[in-house]
Amino acid sequence: MQSGLQKYFLTILKLFIPVALALYAISCATIVSPTGGPKDITPPKMLSSQPSDLSTNFNGNKIVLNFDEYIELKTPEKYLLISPPLKDLPDIKIKGHSVVIKLEDSLRVNTTYNFYLGDAIVDISENNPFANFNFAFSTGPDIDSLSLSGNVTDAFTRMPVKGALVMLYSDFTDSLPMKQIPVYVSRTTENGNFRLNCLASGKYRAVALLDGNSDYMYNLPTEMIGFSSDSVQPYYNAVNLNDTNAVKQSDLGKQILVSINLFPEPDSTQRILKSTIAAKNRLMVAFRYPVSSPGFRALNIADSLPWAVQEWNHANDTLNAWLLNIPDTLQLEVSELGVVLDTISIATAMKVTGRAKSSGKAIPLRYTTSLGNGMLGYSKPLLLSFVNPVKTYDLSALKLTIKTAADTNTITPVARFTDSIHRHLLVTYNWNSNDKYDLYIPKSSLYDIYSDTCDSTHVTIQMRAVDEYGKFAVVVNRLEQTCPVIIQLLTEKGLVVDQHIVTNGKRVDFGLLAPAKYGLKAIMDANGNGRWDTGEFIKKIQPERVLVHPKIFEVHTNWELEEIWDL
Repeated sequence: MQSGLQKYFLTILKLFIPVALALYAISCATIVSPTGGPKDITPPKMLSSQPSDLSTNFNGNKIVLNFDEYIELKTPEKYLLISPPLKDLPDIKIKGHSVVIKLEDSLRVNTTYNFYLGDAIVDISENNPFANFNFAFSTGPDIDSLSLSGNVTDAFTRMPVKGALVMLYSDFTDSLPMKQIPVYVSRTTENGNFRLNCLASGKYRAVALLDGNSDYMYNLPTEMIGFSSDSVQPYYNAVNLNDTNAVKQSDLGKQILVSINLFPEPDSTQRILKSTIAAKNRLMVAFRYPVSSPGFRALNIADSLPWAVQEWNHANDTLNAWLLNIPDTLQLEVSELGVVLDTISIATAMKVTGRAKSSGKAIPLRYTTSLGNGMLGYSKPLLLSFVNPVKTYDLSALKLTIKTAADTNTITPVARFTDSIHRHLLVTYNWNSNDKYDLYIPKSSLYDIYSDTCDSTHVTIQMRAVDEYGKFAVVVNRLEQTCPVIIQLLTEKGLVVDQHIVTNGKRVDFGLLAPAKYGLKAIMDANGNGRWDTGEFIKKIQPERVLVHPKIFEVHTNWELEEIWDL
């Protein structure tokens, strides 16, 4: 029989064990971080400021901007611009939800100051910027209230430019943007629009700049620039400064617009833009301009030995060189018109990947064809382009099988190389869209300069029928025929498909086109050299005018399309 004390302990254990097990389970549970809500994409909001925005008669030395959340300054040196400029930059600090700007310089009397902080003010959690921020006040009884609006586009593509600086100067000295920061500045929005507020009356020089080093000056050769040929004058526009950067297209339509085209300045110095081993044994050298009399000297290969087999592109600005007597590192002296441009030092080995790596065997001589999805263009020859120059060949070994509705016949096709280094092989025949063809290339019928041969292969050919194409023509109407016009046919991605130069004629026929969507571009060829020319800032030369047709044209099979374009 159990004593009373034993019964008491048993009762305690019955109560304790479940509690202990529960506590143990809780202690062993996996701790998971809170998943949180959606990502914060809301920028900080300014609640108040001392002095208030657009205030007058300011005579203090400190500006405080109060926001609705904790903030920080992100590269203020990149964005900060004060107009008119101060001799000494202010001290800017963050205190909780506030930006405190302490002025180290005395302010001019009766002057409107505009503090441009760009995207420097961001929230502390997600770095959402208080975008393109401006703050203005006046030291006198009045605040300048004039505005200027417009847009910035790329001079050649005609696309809007985002993030370009638009700068105003009260001095019209040609070189001023290269030496001094502007009086007023803003940045273009996503759609290339801009607006400057709180401007004083007067005439200004307007300059747009893609500022590569964030110093508000045009001083890098890679920076794009644009300018208004005439002086600009701001207009009155009663707007809230806090809304200046939400530039609406509807608002711009009611205002005086300044349109500026950005362009790269011409670089007259010939130079090598790129040199690389583009494929096994192939060196590619790209030049800034077409070369007329290039020279190459391999410094670590004997002069008596050839260093490469050379091929130039159609523009004569890019060399492909298949290397011979290959050292581990090639040292190549490059000259133009007898003047040494540079010395290239480049490792010639290329990492082996793909089939050659897995098999351990050399990659055979490969080629591409002029076929598109196995189809040959209407009345077009067949072109085979080999990756390496061909050294020895037996073209009589090639066989072409013609399969018609009536029978099948095999012949030796007419084939010839079209270039001096034997890389492009042209196969001609009176192709018929109703027939099917098979070109057989036997193994060992061709060897390249590295003694590699192609595998035995068959090329299946069928010519596209004429009724599978569409036709497209454009009639150009010009009010002034002072210069030729280059009319370009473009793909949807802006690549040039075809181009014609219009002088006296009006109709441009692009002939048979594969069904697709196309665009049109017109270049006013002012100097008649057959290409687009950029501008020159110091000489006040604008780039040649480019127009892009607003419509996209869809060419259908067995359909003719004609467009009238008034230029």
